[in-house]
Amino acid sequence: LGPAFKTYLTLAQQTRDPRLARRAAEIGISARSYDQAVEAAQLWRELSPQNPRALQTLEALLLASGRLEQVEPLLAQRLQAARERDALNDAYAQLQRALQRAPDRSAAWRLMQRLSAPDLEHVHVRLTRAAIAGAADAREDAAAEARAALQLAPTDEDAAVAAARHLHRLPQSGDAARKILEEFLQRSPGATEARFTYGRLLLADDKLPEAQAQFERALADDPTNAAALFSLAQLAHRTERPEIAQRYLQRYLELPPSVPRDDNLAHLFLAQLAEDAGRVDEAIEHLERVQRGDQVTSATIKRALLLGRSHRIEQARTLLQQARVTSVQERVQLIAAEAQVLREAQRYQDAFDVLERALERMPNNPELLYDHGMAAERLDRIEVMEKSLRRLIELRPDHAHAYNALGYTLADRNLRLPEARQLIEKALELAPDDAHIIDSMGWVLYRQGEYARALEYLRRAYALRPDAEIAAHLGEVLWASGQYEEAKKLWREARGREPNNETLNGTLARLNVAL
Repeated sequence: LGPAFKTYLTLAQQTRDPRLARRAAEIGISARSYDQAVEAAQLWRELSPQNPRALQTLEALLLASGRLEQVEPLLAQRLQAARERDALNDAYAQLQRALQRAPDRSAAWRLMQRLSAPDLEHVHVRLTRAAIAGAADAREDAAAEARAALQLAPTDEDAAVAAARHLHRLPQSGDAARKILEEFLQRSPGATEARFTYGRLLLADDKLPEAQAQFERALADDPTNAAALFSLAQLAHRTERPEIAQRYLQRYLELPPSVPRDDNLAHLFLAQLAEDAGRVDEAIEHLERVQRGDQVTSATIKRALLLGRSHRIEQARTLLQQARVTSVQERVQLIAAEAQVLREAQRYQDAFDVLERALERMPNNPELLYDHGMAAERLDRIEVMEKSLRRLIELRPDHAHAYNALGYTLADRNLRLPEARQLIEKALELAPDDAHIIDSMGWVLYRQGEYARALEYLRRAYALRPDAEIAAHLGEVLWASGQYEEAKKLWREARGREPNNETLNGTLARLNVAL
């Protein structure tokens, strides 16, 4: 691609032919060399100044590479031309799509504020500003812009929906957000999108009966409303009515082809329902139907894990190894899944070998380094684990779980306890509300003989995440403190939820405790 780009660009400069400049820009984009692509796109626009595609390509490349100062005058010119043609709505729709591709969302929002200052009396402009502010996580600005749009056009359904959605993202604003849509629906009871959004807000606020009433009303108004069907399935699942959820999803899949919907999401949902009910083969069949789109990799991984848990290990590995990938990240996810299949089958050496081979090709990949370290720990190869995690910390000094994994492993083996504590303290500084890191802090304090403080951390960790591993640690410290009945009660509850947990069962065996 490099030599091809240079050839096309040189020919374009020599011949002044815009077609060659366009081709050079396309090659630069294919090579992900945005600096080169910008150079070619600038020449293309120079040679073909009236070509809207040349201008759009240049703008998109400048935005994608974060050159907002360079793109601002071009965007300002486009908006001015749109004002003169009375075509602001289309211009701002294009501008929204362009700015949402900018790597620095906050800078894009500031740019949007400058560009749109002359057009604040237009509803569509206010809504575009709300969308860009929301993308930049400027939540108060987004809510203010959407409410300004609603003030300009109180009967505009898009404005009412946007105002409610953005306001709902602010703390303690659920009631006010829902009130916007309640009042709007009183004026416009047939507004399907507003009713559906109202139902989603009620669902998010755990007002389940009220949400169901809104979705059922939307479905009664339009029996082919795919969003209402899917939401009713979600609500049935949340209220532990899987059969009803399945019926809604089947209706969703049976909608006419002309109705926009995402069959992949429905099959993923049905797979989860089948898995929850223990119908593993049915779950696998639904996952097999996810063949296109963004969910393919996640569906493939889930399918492989289910195959592995059904003792079809080699079939699972073949599926993962032969899966198509479009990025390095997807390949890493598939490798990690293969290692997980092997780890769950207790083939720890094979899992380690898979990750070892992958690291030979991608030695600085953070996900692989972490999984490699954990696989080494399973084989009690602590030096190998430490090397991988130290390298990960060097590459990603904010990786809380790398510090925690190393610190916990040292503490669990009663090795270098002061250093272990420092590592866990660093992890806790980076992720103060992570239950497993809090658990590690309690565990290292226990190893250092500080039982009272250890119990404080472990109780807090268990309150945040009552899983069997944390229960094993909390129970052991209670046992060591002489609180035998509380420890036994805790262990019984944990074993009832996770009877095969290795840490819990190992703790009970080591302490010779019969429940």
